[in-house]
Amino acid sequence: MIKELILGFIPPFPQLLYFCLVSAVAIFVSGILAGALKRYAGWKTGYTRKTLHFLIFFTAVGLHIWGGMPAVNILGLGMGIFVLFSVRAGDGTFFFESMAREKDHPRRGYFIVVPYLTTAAGGLISNLFFGGCAIMGYALCGAADAIAEPVGVRFGKHKYKVPSLRKVAVAERSLEGSFSILVVSLALSLLFFVYLYQFPFAKAVIASTVLSLVIVFVEALSFHGADNLTIQVAASGLAYLFLKIWA
Repeated sequence: MIKELILGFIPPFPQLLYFCLVSAVAIFVSGILAGALKRYAGWKTGYTRKTLHFLIFFTAVGLHIWGGMPAVNILGLGMGIFVLFSVRAGDGTFFFESMAREKDHPRRGYFIVVPYLTTAAGGLISNLFFGGCAIMGYALCGAADAIAEPVGVRFGKHKYKVPSLRKVAVAERSLEGSFSILVVSLALSLLFFVYLYQFPFAKAVIASTVLSLVIVFVEALSFHGADNLTIQVAASGLAYLFLKIWA
C-alpha cells in the first residue's frame, strides 16, 4: 500500500525521463534569465525573483496538463535542488542574487527556502484535495502573485505591513500590488473557467469575481513567505467548489 502510494507520486518510465529533461531545461533557462537580468541588465530583485516565479509556475501548468501531478513533482524536486545549491552558494553569487531580496536581510536565504517549501506544500495539498483544479492554483499564484511585487516595487505608494514567518527589517505589501492581483486574477480565472472548465460565460464571470476577491484578501493577510501556499490552496479550492456546483 505504501509502495503504491509512493509510486503514485512518480511518473512511470520512460515518461520520467521526458519530465526530468523538460524540468531541468525550464529551471536552467529560467534561472539563467533571472540571473542575467539582475547582474547584466540591472533589474531589481523584485523583478528578477518574480520572473523566475512566473516561468516556473507556468511550467507547472504545462506539465500538469501533460502528465498530471507526477510530472509536476519532478519539477518540484528539480527546484528543490536548484534552491539548495543557490542558497548554499550564498551572497554575491549569480542565482542567489536573482532571488534574494535585499530587504529580507539578514535572512535572505531563509526567504528563498521558505517560499519554495510553501509552494511545494501548496501544490501537494491542492492536488491531493482538489485534483486537476490545482492548475488554477498554479496559474493564479504564478501570474497574480508574480505581478504584485514588481508593481509594488515600481508603483507602490500605499504600503501596509504584513506578519512575517521570521522577523525581517521590512515586511510589507502595497495596495497597488493588491489591485494588480485582482486584475490579473479576474482575467486569468475567467479564461480558465470559460475554456478549461467550460462554464457558461455568466457563471464564469461570477466565479472569477468571487475567486479573485478572495485571492486578494488571502494574499494581503498571508504571512510574508507563506502566500505561495495560501494562494494556491484558496484558488484551487474555490475552482473545485465552483466546478462541483456548476459543472
